[in-house]
Amino acid sequence: MAGFLYGTCNVSILRLHERRQDRLHLGTVAGMRAFAHASVDGFKRYFDFKGRSSRSDFWYFMLLFVGLYFIVAVVDHFFVSATVNINDLPLGGYIPMGMVDPEVGVPVLLYRPVMAIPTLAVTVRRLHDAGKSGWWCVLWVLPLPVIGWLYLIPLLCKPSRA
Repeated sequence: MAGFLYGTCNVSILRLHERRQDRLHLGTVAGMRAFAHASVDGFKRYFDFKGRSSRSDFWYFMLLFVGLYFIVAVVDHFFVSATVNINDLPLGGYIPMGMVDPEVGVPVLLYRPVMAIPTLAVTVRRLHDAGKSGWWCVLWVLPLPVIGWLYLIPLLCKPSRA
């Protein structure tokens, strides 16, 4: 009897595991669609500081931002000679990536300002969606970069307000 119950239990666990794997696969496809939609929408609304962006749209766009930045930084580090030392710039010691790799070339110098506007726009729209003023996005850089993030990130994680 114990062997029968043990075998039945294993079959049930296997079926549950198979169903869960199917859901995970469907979630991955849906997640990729949501990522693609949020990425395209972030660039379509490049200068749109009004309206709202959902949590998923914001975080998918930030994932795109970080992923592209990583690729640009790797290309910059290995294939392009350094042009500027970030620490030599005014307030350069407060730039977070300047603490990691202060020697940067043209690709990183171009990437930052090009992506600054859509990143600020999606942050402002996300704050509007969470019921906050878009001016809270100033915490990305003030009073000091990483310290302001400790207050800003929980605001960006808040659920949408109707």
